[in-house]
Amino acid sequence: MVTPSFSQKVWHESIPALFASTRGISLDVAKKHVFEAYDKVGDQNPEWYDITYWFHRFSLNNCNHLLLSCRQAIQCYPEVEGVLSLLSKEYDLIVISNSTREFLDLFIEHIGHNFKETFSTLSELGGLKTATRYKQICQRMEITPQSLLHVGDSKEFDYDEPMQAGIKAYYLDRQGQQPGTITDLNQLCDILL
Repeated sequence: MVTPSFSQKVWHESIPALFASTRGISLDVAKKHVFEAYDKVGDQNPEWYDITYWFHRFSLNNCNHLLLSCRQAIQCYPEVEGVLSLLSKEYDLIVISNSTREFLDLFIEHIGHNFKETFSTLSELGGLKTATRYKQICQRMEITPQSLLHVGDSKEFDYDEPMQAGIKAYYLDRQGQQPGTITDLNQLCDILL
């Protein structure tokens, strides 16, 4: 739903800049150190998504201040608000994210009125999106996996894992490089409405 601009600002600009200023080193040296640490942990580990983990690891202070200072970088893709408005008239919409609650709450500030529930699997279920966690969310929502449709931009976490849970899923590939995928959320409206 949101462009990578906010995440880019937080992870690739603001954290390295804060690290550089607290260590008294150049931004280039800080970026090298920070990016190597990100790569070492890897996106298959929950810590990779957890800003409090990184603030602790880098001995930084006040992650909430940093997040709020970057919030102006949050931008939705052009079709998102219209699609959510249309779909929310016919369906209960929820958000399921690997982002921590701090990130998720900022992401949905502008469009949150369209959602019945929001779930941070990391903050509320203790890990990344897996088939088991999708089933837990279905139980919390008091629905069957077959009655949920999921769409997202991670082949593994938004397509493979929900499909393993018995959930119908669509992989959102905005570059259109993968055959059989949707390239924007308007296509989801075409499918559902």
